[in-house]
Amino acid sequence: MHIWGWMGPGGLEWLGTQAAQMQSVVEVGCLRGRSSFALLTACKGPVYCIDPWPDHYETFMRNCGHFPNLVAIRESSPEAAARVPDVDMVFLDGDHEYEAVVADIAAWLPKTRKLLCGHDYANPRYPGVAEAVDEILGDRVAFVRGHAFWTVQIG
Repeated sequence: MHIWGWMGPGGLEWLGTQAAQMQSVVEVGCLRGRSSFALLTACKGPVYCIDPWPDHYETFMRNCGHFPNLVAIRESSPEAAARVPDVDMVFLDGDHEYEAVVADIAAWLPKTRKLLCGHDYANPRYPGVAEAVDEILGDRVAFVRGHAFWTVQIG
């Protein structure tokens, strides 16, 4: 299925490979569901798709609503973190402003059992991502070669 989005096939494949090793996943920032589809296909357990969806919610549900493991939560990331159980993997690709990335990491790091990761680290359009990740996670961060993913192994 083709779903419009910015992430390329290699990035979607990487996400799917990670999610296939997990029992539960959170995705922050889902838009129309391009990366959500990859996560939902690969992870057999619940995938919590979190986005306030001021628009595109209906498109997202058309693209991903048929997955039995989908838990769509239409609210801000920090609000959702307060009520979502701990999960194996969290993928952050929501608001890319510095303050929002800081809030996302603060909200989700304590709830992540295996892998905290995010997108657009090296994207010059979003300098706040790298700034927040470097400041909070420092030398714990690894990068996926050829993609703009940052990762932190937990535990």
